[in-house]
Amino acid sequence: MRKKFNQLTREQRIKIEAYNNMKMPVKEIAEHIGCHISTIYRELKRGKTTKITGNDWKEKEIYSYDLGQIVHDDNKQKCGRKRILQNDMEFIIYVENMILNEKYSPEALLQTIEREKLKFRTKICRTTLYNYIKADVFPNIVLADCPYRKKKKAKQKKQKIQKRFAKGTSIDERPDSINKREEIGHWEMDSVVGPQGKGKKALLVFTERKTRKEIIEIVKNHTASEVIKTLNKFERKLGEKKFRKTFKSITVDNGTEFSDWEKMEKSRRNKKMPRTKIYYCHAYKSCERATNENHNRIIRRFFHKGTNFDFVTNKEIKKVEEWMNNYPRKILGWLTPNEMYCSEINV
Repeated sequence: MRKKFNQLTREQRIKIEAYNNMKMPVKEIAEHIGCHISTIYRELKRGKTTKITGNDWKEKEIYSYDLGQIVHDDNKQKCGRKRILQNDMEFIIYVENMILNEKYSPEALLQTIEREKLKFRTKICRTTLYNYIKADVFPNIVLADCPYRKKKKAKQKKQKIQKRFAKGTSIDERPDSINKREEIGHWEMDSVVGPQGKGKKALLVFTERKTRKEIIEIVKNHTASEVIKTLNKFERKLGEKKFRKTFKSITVDNGTEFSDWEKMEKSRRNKKMPRTKIYYCHAYKSCERATNENHNRIIRRFFHKGTNFDFVTNKEIKKVEEWMNNYPRKILGWLTPNEMYCSEINV
């Protein structure tokens, strides 16, 4: 059975220095420390230094436990850097590009390597990659460049009481089949706005609950009429039957832009049959639209808080939408939303 190797501790190095000063043979030092004799020889070499002794100012070689510890710590920090930077520059360039330019998380880029069968000399797991980034192994990226970092919870502020629109259907009445994401066609809708008092345009975002497919539309202003116009535009484009099949239900919060549930549900042409079903979340319960909220955070990676959407083009919006729909997701078994949505349609 192979014996487990343990690194020397600082306390053991202090003992080695004391035993060495006592002129104790290396073999006996190893027995006292409880390690192999070669470990002691390597440690004495690692911590070797010189000092001036006596009145004759002669130099004498000694072992310093402090120097031994410093050299050990420095070597430990550099070992990963040497392995990657010296042996696999293609890998480090790929990682930096995926994180800085493609906005991928370390875990997602590793899955992309596997999915696309890319060949690198370096093969590491998610934890190791994060550790390398923390240790500044990569010259151009730091941990702050990676998405989905854990952040400290902000102190909760007292919020004003917000009432749900009295005649709208509560999320409490939403069927379990929707809650459990058993079929596609059930969406969450929200808006992403610019700085208050600056600019009129905003984003209207739709997130499909099961497949995480995203639709982002830019609207002229943050109002209920613009939401209705957007839904009407979708119905014109898809047709009445396909719209009803695509948007079986939409869950929204209690923002004023979603106040007109009747017109949101009402078809442009068919006066007898609604085109969709609107469900309202409870006030200040963003967790009831968790998928939507998570996607809004992704959008904010491209359009930071304070972005004035009056100066953002539709082409830029659609580029972000395309990125989100082609980004592999762990929750989808590392399929992309587009792949998942297409597979569900073709079932």
